[in-house]
Order: sequence, then C-alpha cells, then structure tokens
Amino acid sequence: MKWIFCTALAAICLSYKPADITTTATFADTSLEAGFLRPPDEAKPRVFWWWLEGYQTTEGIREDLVAMKAAGIKGAIIFDAGSSSYNKMERTQNGPVYLGPEWQKLFHYATHVADSLDLELSLNIGSGWNDGGPWVTPQLASKKLVWTDTVVQGGRHINMQLAMPGKLLTDQSTGLPYYEPVVVLAVQLNPDSENIRPLENMDIKAVHAIYSIPFTPNGLGYNWGLFMKEEASKPGEAHAFLRNVIDISNRVDAKGNLNWQAPAGRFAIIRFGYTGTGIKVSTHSPGGGGLAIDYMNRAAMDLQYNKVVTPLVHPRKSNSLKYLHDDSWELGASNWTNDFVQAFRQLNGYDIKKYLPVLTGRIIESRSASNRFLYDFRRTIADLIHDRHYKRFAELAAKDGMGIHSESGGPHPAPIDALKNLGLNAIPMGEFWIRAKTHRVDAHRRIYVKQSASAAHIYGKRFVQAEGPTSIGPHWEEDFAFMKPTLDRVYCEGLNRLVIHTYTHSPKSAGKPGNEYFAGTHFNPNVTWWDQAPAFLEWNSRISYMLSRGLFVGDVVYYYGDNVPNQVPLKHVRQGLGEGYDDDVCNSEVILTRMQVKNGKIVLPDGMSYHVLVLPEWKEVNVDVLAKLEQLVKAGATIVGPRPVSAAGLKKGAAADARVRQLAELVWGKVDGTTVKERTYGKGKVIYGKAVRQVLQEKGIAPDFTYRSRKSDAYIDYIHRSTGDAEIYYIVNRNERPEYINGSFRAAGKAPEVWDPITGSITPQPLYNIADGRVDVPLFLEPFGSTFVVFRKTAAGKHFSSLAQNGESLFPELPQDTFSLAPFTILPGGQMIFDAAGKYTLKQQGGASRTLEVAAPQTTAVDGPWAVSFDKKWGGPEHVQFDQLISWTERPEPGIKYYSGTAVYRKTFRVTAEQLKNKQVWLDLGEMYNVAEVTVNGHHTGVWWQPPFRANVSEWVKEGENSLEVKVVNLWPNRIIGDQHLPENERFTKTNVKKFDKDYPLRKSGLIGPVKLWWYETE
Repeated sequence: MKWIFCTALAAICLSYKPADITTTATFADTSLEAGFLRPPDEAKPRVFWWWLEGYQTTEGIREDLVAMKAAGIKGAIIFDAGSSSYNKMERTQNGPVYLGPEWQKLFHYATHVADSLDLELSLNIGSGWNDGGPWVTPQLASKKLVWTDTVVQGGRHINMQLAMPGKLLTDQSTGLPYYEPVVVLAVQLNPDSENIRPLENMDIKAVHAIYSIPFTPNGLGYNWGLFMKEEASKPGEAHAFLRNVIDISNRVDAKGNLNWQAPAGRFAIIRFGYTGTGIKVSTHSPGGGGLAIDYMNRAAMDLQYNKVVTPLVHPRKSNSLKYLHDDSWELGASNWTNDFVQAFRQLNGYDIKKYLPVLTGRIIESRSASNRFLYDFRRTIADLIHDRHYKRFAELAAKDGMGIHSESGGPHPAPIDALKNLGLNAIPMGEFWIRAKTHRVDAHRRIYVKQSASAAHIYGKRFVQAEGPTSIGPHWEEDFAFMKPTLDRVYCEGLNRLVIHTYTHSPKSAGKPGNEYFAGTHFNPNVTWWDQAPAFLEWNSRISYMLSRGLFVGDVVYYYGDNVPNQVPLKHVRQGLGEGYDDDVCNSEVILTRMQVKNGKIVLPDGMSYHVLVLPEWKEVNVDVLAKLEQLVKAGATIVGPRPVSAAGLKKGAAADARVRQLAELVWGKVDGTTVKERTYGKGKVIYGKAVRQVLQEKGIAPDFTYRSRKSDAYIDYIHRSTGDAEIYYIVNRNERPEYINGSFRAAGKAPEVWDPITGSITPQPLYNIADGRVDVPLFLEPFGSTFVVFRKTAAGKHFSSLAQNGESLFPELPQDTFSLAPFTILPGGQMIFDAAGKYTLKQQGGASRTLEVAAPQTTAVDGPWAVSFDKKWGGPEHVQFDQLISWTERPEPGIKYYSGTAVYRKTFRVTAEQLKNKQVWLDLGEMYNVAEVTVNGHHTGVWWQPPFRANVSEWVKEGENSLEVKVVNLWPNRIIGDQHLPENERFTKTNVKKFDKDYPLRKSGLIGPVKLWWYETE
C-alpha cells in the first residue's frame, strides 16, 4: 500500500515520464545532465552490419542506414561474410563477388549515404574473419614449425635420407608441398634420456596447440598461470646439454640426404623446417576465401591492406569511414614466420637454433632453462604479432586518416600480449555473449570486456567498445528485458560504447523475418519490436554517455606479468581484495613507459591513478620491469607481491639473474611474506603476506562502494567514474529478485541523486547519511534493476538521516523484512511513496523530526472486456473482444494463437472528481509479453520494456471517461511455428532459419495483467 506526501526538500522537479521515442529536443547545454537527457552521437550504439554472401543493393543500403539513423544507431561496421549453414541455417543468396567492381560500387554508395546522414562507418578488412583471401600464397600465410626426428648411433659415418616432415601445406599454385628448411641438428642424447619426464603442458607451451589450454577451477577463464608454473627437477635432468647440440645443416643437401661423420654417442637427428598451418578465412562470401595471412609478417599485413583497403579509399576516402577492423583471433596455433630465426636473435640476443629441440619435447640443458627458452619463444611470437600486424595495421590506417578497433586481445586463446595489442586501438574492443542455456553457458566463456576496459584505462583511451550480445542458438527469442542483465554486467566491466551484434541486411525478397546470420542477437527492422527499439537504444546511450565521462575509479592495478599468452579474465571479486574495490590490469609496456608516482599514488599520463600495484605470484620477472619497479617504490609507490628470484627467459643470461637478485635484495630485503611482511624503501613500500584489502585500509583507503542487505546472497555490482565535478556510480542488481539495500559511497560531503537511465528522470535524494567520509543511501532495486547514483552538489541545508515505520528502522538500519516492493520511493518532484500503511518518522540531520500517518492507497481493477486489434496482414483478426486477459497462445483462434507482431488493446474507464482529488495515479500492467507502448487519453507515455510494468500516469488521467490504449509487441517464434502447420504458399513468414518446427514450444504473448490503477493521496 502506498501514500504520498510532499517534502520541503524538493530541489529539482523533473516529471517522471517513461522514455518517449517521439519527443525531440535540441540541447545546447553540454553539462552532464544535458548529455544524460539527450545523449550525443558519441554515446550511441554502433552495429555489425552483415552483408551475407556479399549480397547488398543500393536500395538495401539506403533503407538500412536510414533505419539505423532513425533508431538512434550512430554507425556500422561493414562486415562482408558467408551466411553459414551452422545450426539449422540455410545459406542465403549470393551477391557480387567480394571486392569486385559491383561490390566496390555498393561500398562507395554506402559511404555516400552514410556521409549524407552523418553516420560513422567502419570496415572489416576481409570477408568473414581471419585476415586473408585468395591473394594469399603459402609464403605469406600463417605458418608452423615442423620436423622429423631420427635416433641413430654415432661413432661412424652416417649416410642416409632424412624424411620430409609430414602434414605439409600443399601450394595450390604448384600442387607441391610447401616447405622451407630451417636447420638440421644432431643432438647427442644423455644416458637414460628416454626415461626423463617431458616438460609439463609441452604442446601449449610450444604453441603447437593453443585451444587446449585448460580453464582455471575457480571459473575465471583460461589458466595462464600454468605457463609460469615451476617444475620440480633433479640436477642434470636433461635429454641433452647445449654443448652437445650440433648444427649439421651443411652436411645435408636440398633433398635431405645426410652425409656426416658422427662422433661416438647416441644422437637424435632432427630436421627442422616450416610450412603453412592451412588455416583459412572463416565464413567468407564468394570471392573472399583463401588462406589466412601470417600475422608475424609485415609484408602479409601490407598485402591484406593493399588488396582490401587501398582500392576502396584511394582516391575516394569518405568522411564517414572512420575506422578499420579485424575480428577476434581465431588463427589457432601459428608459431613461425619466414625470418623467425633472425627476429628471435634480434629480440632476445641469442641464437634460437640450438634450443629448437625443446620445441620437439626434449629438455635441453635443464628443465628450468627449457621453460625459460619457451618463455622467450612465445614472447617473440607475441611481439612480432604486435609489431608486424596490429601496429602496422594502425600505421597504415593512420596514413589514410583512420583508426583501428581490432578485437586484438583474443578473446580465444592466442600467443599474444592482449593488453599491448589493444593499446594500439583507437578504441579498445572486446566482445560478450548473452546468457544462454545452450552455448557459452559459463560466464568466463561469455564475458570479455574487462580486458578492453583495462586497456583503455591504462593507455589513455576514452571509449571501450565490445561486440555483443552474441549468441548461438536463439533466434528472435530475446527482448530488451532479457538483454538487460548481460548489458548491465558488461557496463560494470567498463563498456561505454555498444556495438550491437548483429544488424543483418535482409532484402525484401527474403520476406520476414528474413535472412539472418547464424550468430548474434538479431537487431534490424525485421524484428517485431523495431519501432520500440529507440527507447532501448536510448537507455544504452545514456549509460554509455555517463560511463565515458571523466576517469574510471580503481584503487588497485594488477600486473599480469610478461608471459605469453596473457589475457585479462572477466571482472570478479579478487581474493584478498574483496568487494567494494575495483581494479585495472596492466602489462609490462605500461609499467615501463607510462607509469610514474605522484604523492604516493601510481599515476599514468592521462590522469588514471592507483593506490597499489599488485604483482603476480611468480618468482620470475622481466628484469627491465623489475628495475622500473625499484624506481617506482623509491619514488613512493606501494607494491604488493613476492620477491623475484630470477629473470624471465634466457635473455641477457646470467647477468639478468644477477641483476634480479641485486634489485630484489635492494627493494624486498628480508621480506618473505611470513616473518617479514613489509619494508619501506625510499618513499614507498613493498609488501608481501598481507591481503591487498588490508594494505589499502592501512593506507586509509576505504572501499569505494559497499552495501548491506538482509539477504545473504545479495549481489550488487557497480562501476565508478569521476569527473572532478561529479562522482558517477552505476549500481546493478545481478539477481532476478528485488533488493533493498543500504548503499555506502566514498563521496564525502556531496548530496546523492538517482538518475534513471530508462526514464531519464533525475531525483535528488532527501534521505541519506554523511559520516566518516562516506554517504549512505537507501536503494531499492527491482529484479535485475539498475540505476545511477550521482554526487555532483555539495550537501547543503537539512536532509533526513533516518526513517522508521512504526518504530522499526528502514534507514539507516535495515529492517528484517526484505520487501518484494520498495518500502518507499522518492519521486523526482520530492514526494515519497510508502508501500504500507503505518506511522512513519523522518529525522533530519541535527535532530528535528516529522511523523506521518500513512493510509493505504485505493486500487481499481481495469477489467472486463477489452477491444483488441491484430494486424490482418499477419493472420490476426482486425477486431476481437477479450473478455479476460490471457496469453494469445491460450486462445483457440489460430490467427491469435500463432500471432507475432503488434496488437492494440483498448479500454475505457471512468474517474470521479473525488478519486482525483489530491491523488496521483499509477498504472500497473501486471504480466505482459514482451514490449508495450501505453497511451492514456491520447498522450503517449513511452515504451514500457522492463518489468515491473508500472508508472505514474497522473498528468494524463482526467475526470470522467478515460481511454487506455496498450500496444503490445511479442516475438517472432509463434508465427514461424504456426506457419509449419500451413502449406508453404499460405505461410506468413519466410526465413533461412530452420529452427522452429511445428512442435516447438510457443511463447507466452500479449497483455495478461491484471491491469490496475493505484490511487495515492497527496498533501
């Protein structure tokens, strides 16, 4: 039950009104508030714009781009690809050959239309994913090391034919195997070498395999730590010593004939060479297939660019084409390139050849030396990919006036330094998948955004974007409310620019719902709810706008080491840090080139700062990084982590190990994490053996955001941005149930406001507490609810600091009742609504109090017959009466039972003068599927897409007869299922998706109610 009274504390009165997609306004004001109310273009979503099988037309381009503009989409990534026959999909019709004259005309027409509409375009530099195409020869394709291994007895002259390595790529131009020699080694094996235990996880350490990396048991993604795990070893445990590895390449002719006088001993004769991996461009359209390029080869990157980009932008570069893109790493295990031997020496300072037997599984010199060589090997691969592919890509794009937003950090396992790659992007980009029961069910297989967010923060990039919400399995089965929990989660990970996956071009001839890509949440004008999409997109834009203001607030930065592969897991509550603090992850490059200390804080050039730097639990460290860490601590930084023991890799040899020991002794001294846990060095401190949370609190850094709830398993996520003028917190309920909490914010001295990104309302909060540098605010969050809490004004005047109902505290102490509805709600005009009758006592800061006797509100059921109109074109009756509100699927008429699309419910109700006297009116739709537009007396109240479906309609209700119109939109599956019962020539739908057979379960649809009016007394 609810009652309303007016407080004397209404500072700002913005009327509550669900987002109205028909309202337009121009804001000259560039304030935070103005941008929130009408988000600028920079905050609006972009889309993946699939040209399936290369099919497009000028008409289709024009209609697609106009539709994007009208809906609130700012731009598109042109992505030519094959339609795929994956998972009950039919291939779509072919269009012009990729990059052929007709295809290029269509591309230029798209840029022309985008120019005229002031839209932003990006271009994926290939057809499908994995850069490559028919122009890629084996010489420039991705490569792998191969070998043959023959054991012989020495002490004699050996004349034999060495076998050619197997699994060689065939050069299609010659029909011959593609193979290039590297070296032939004679490895004198130590006695008993056949009994030596091989290196752990050999195949993935040597990048012979990459997708077999296991997941961590704690559900945080791939177990990158296994690459740096110490292996127990006995002295002398090796297959061979380095001094006994002999290069006999000059004893082998081009055909592999060995002619060699072997010394005494037992030898493994290993013939090394390289060939192509055979990995091809995936899911390409006609003309786009072929081998994937070698990402470690600069010439291969140049070739790809010159084949795809150059003919499209020279001399016709458009204003709308702003970015170039290549997609997620799906090259698998590529571990060699043409000049790898020379590049390895240049990067590491020693010859790789004598260590190559390690790549066959043998231990050379020692277990530790072999693992350290493999570290250098993988690091070299990553650095070459960074320098010769992604950095070169960025250079080429910049010359043509564009930036890049490659998905260069994975998310699939790859031999890369993900953060270093993403740092090259104009906009670091990741991806995320929607929650599902069939594909990528676990969070660590779905969410890849924290990595891109960290890259943006540590490299000084304003925007973080990600492709999503992707899915495989669902088709037209997601509404806005279903997408919201996933989106809220990735916004809390740091996303502030959504790239919707996916907007598929579907020609009119393909019917409706038309052609679709096998993956992605379908988002184009063929979806049933397209007319309502602007309201949902505006919600996303408001969040993106707010989360791109100022700087991210994170108290801790974690160094993820210098190992390859290395990627950042999803956001999680870190052990030792706990809830209430947020963090970033950094890499070696940022430590070495961007990190300094100011006033005891670790700072970056673009303004980011952290209180603590945490090191990984490894004993090996990059010696250059350790030297920089010594400087940072000396200058005042606090670093938490173990004392290093040796250098990572074999670079600089024994001198590097000696330097590590010297620096470790200088900085850590006797810190061992047990008897000695911290040490002051210079102006800073190094700590080991204490939880990071304890370290922060000893520094006086309280948690940024905490909350109290009566529910032990409450799960509230957050992200915090600071502009200097405002502290912006986005607060998210991760559970599908309501939560009443006391939220505590590190925003001393400022007054809280609740900014609702769905409605655009801004509500100053008259009830809060300020104490000990914190502001405590009561919050009620609906199931999967979310809101901004903004602190931008100094707390001034009197405000309420406590609220009790019948003597029991509602705030600041939490009551025993956990509430299914908000116990009270503060409206934008300053009123408060109470959910139950009773005596409410409000106390002001300073002691004054006010007591209110609250009565129960009145409710009126809007029942009886409803007039409902369906669209005859889609099989529904133009006029029908519903005597009671039920799901369309429960009706006997096939045209309603199987209906998909929009139906309009109409009803009148009478209101007396007495009912309106000193009253506010709320409309509650009850149960409804899936999206509604509500009109009261001809006034459009907005799009209602997030449960519970209730809102204040007081300004539109009048005395006498009132009209209520509810336009309800469901999803496509029911109509597609119903069509399976009809002859093909009588069907309403047409699509290449063949998922829905006639026995597929129908989905609840329509307005089910009960529909009620709630009447609240006001003062």
